[in-house]
Amino acid sequence: MSPSTNSSRERAARTVAVFVGDAADAPALVRAVARVGAEMRARLAELTVLVGVEREGQEPPAELRELAARDALLRLHVDVRRYGHGGRRKMAYEYALGHGFEHVVVLRPDERHPPEQLGALLDAADAGAELVIAARRGHSQGGGLINRVLGLDVGDYTSPYRVLSCAALRRVPFHQNSDGREFDTELVIQLRALGARMASVESDVKLDPAFSPIGALRVALGYRAHQLHLTRRGQWFVDHDVHYTLKSHDSSSHMQVLEAIRPGSLVLDLGCSQGLLAAPLAEKGVQVVGVDVREPASVSLALARYYQRDLEQPLEIPEGRVFDYVVCSDVIEHVIHRPELLASVRRYLKPDGRLLISTPNIAIWFYRLSLLVGRFEYGPRGVLDETHVHLFTRATFRREVENAAFRIVRERVTALPFEVVFESTGRSGAVRAIASSYHALARLWPEMFAYQFLLEAEAATLLEPEKR
Repeated sequence: MSPSTNSSRERAARTVAVFVGDAADAPALVRAVARVGAEMRARLAELTVLVGVEREGQEPPAELRELAARDALLRLHVDVRRYGHGGRRKMAYEYALGHGFEHVVVLRPDERHPPEQLGALLDAADAGAELVIAARRGHSQGGGLINRVLGLDVGDYTSPYRVLSCAALRRVPFHQNSDGREFDTELVIQLRALGARMASVESDVKLDPAFSPIGALRVALGYRAHQLHLTRRGQWFVDHDVHYTLKSHDSSSHMQVLEAIRPGSLVLDLGCSQGLLAAPLAEKGVQVVGVDVREPASVSLALARYYQRDLEQPLEIPEGRVFDYVVCSDVIEHVIHRPELLASVRRYLKPDGRLLISTPNIAIWFYRLSLLVGRFEYGPRGVLDETHVHLFTRATFRREVENAAFRIVRERVTALPFEVVFESTGRSGAVRAIASSYHALARLWPEMFAYQFLLEAEAATLLEPEKR
C-alpha cells in the first residue's frame, strides 16, 4: 500500500457512520450493519445506531444489544423524541461534532443508503469535498431548476445519502433547519453560502419517495428572498472565517477610497483587516501601513508595515505625523471609544493630510421598511453586522467627525453591494448597470438610498491631542 493511500485511510478513519431507525426497524438495522464489510470498517472510526423508542428509559431491541455486545466498532443510542427525517440528522450531526469526528454519514436501513456505496463517497471526501452526495444515475427530479435558482451544479437533490465534513457543519446553523425532508435542501444551501466544496458520485441508490421537488424549490426561492432582504432567516447566516472582501464595483466604498488617494502617497489604514487595500494601492505607487488586531501572519504582504493594535486603546505606533491619508474604512461602527480613535488620527496625519472614513447608513430605505414590519435582525455582515456597536445616519456620522475637530471637504455615497447580493464577480454587465443606476439615486437622496457614507476631511486644528 502506498504512503498516499495510508494517509487517505488515516483521514477517513475519523469518519462515523450513523444508522437511524425505529425499534420496529431493528432486524433491518442489524442486516444493514452486517453489510458494512471489513474493508469499509477499516475506514471508519465508529458505527453508531440511533434507534427510536417509545418512552424514556426503554432499552434498544434485544437483537441490537446483542449485536453491539459482539461488535467492538458499534455504539447504540436511543431517540425518545421520535424526530423526523431532519431531526434525526440533527442528532447524528450533533453527535459527530461532540465526539470530534472529521466526517459523518447518516444511513437508513433501506436501499436509499446502500452501505456498499460508502467507499466511493469517502474517496470524494478524501479528495477535498466537504459535501458528497450519492446521486441516482441519470436522474434529477427538478434538480435542474433548483440548480438554476441557486447557481449550483448538484447532481441529485433527492438523495439523502451524503458524507459531510464536520468542520463545515460547525459553521452552519443546521439546528435551525426543518425537522422534515426539506432539511437536506436547506443544508445544501447553507453549505453553498459557506462556499463549501461539493461533489456528486453516481451510485445505485433508490428514489426517496418523501422528497418533494416543490418543497425543495420553495426552500431555494426562500433563500434568494433572504439574500434580497425581502425576508431574513437566521438559518442562512453562516460562519465565514473572513467577513470582509474587496468590493470591486466603481460605486463601492473600497473603489472610491482607492480613487481618492493620490499616487505616491503614504497611507495609514486603521482597521485594515487582512490588508485588502494594500495591493491595489501599491499599483499606484502608494505605501500602506496597516493597523489591526489580527495576527501579523494573516495580513497581506503588500503592506509596507503592520502593527497589531487594539483600536479601543489609545493608538501608539512608532510613526510620526507623516501620513498623507488616514483611512478608516467601515471601522468606526465597530469601536466603542470613537472620539479617542479620531483623536489618534490627527496625531499621525500631515498638516495638509486627509482622513477618509466610511460607515453604513442605518436609515437606508430597507431598514426603515424592516422597522415598520417589526424586523431588526443582526447578522454576520452588512449594516447590521453583529460586531457593530454604533449605528449612524448621515447627520450623526457627519457630527461625529466634526466633533473630533475635522472639517468635511467632500462626501461620497455608495450603492447597495449588488455584487454581494447577487454573488457576482463584479464583471456582470447587468449587475454593474443596476449598481450604477442605484448609485445615481443614492446621490440624489443620500439619507434614504445611500448604503454607506464616505467622508473626506481635513484637521480643523493641528493642536496635539492630550494623552490620557
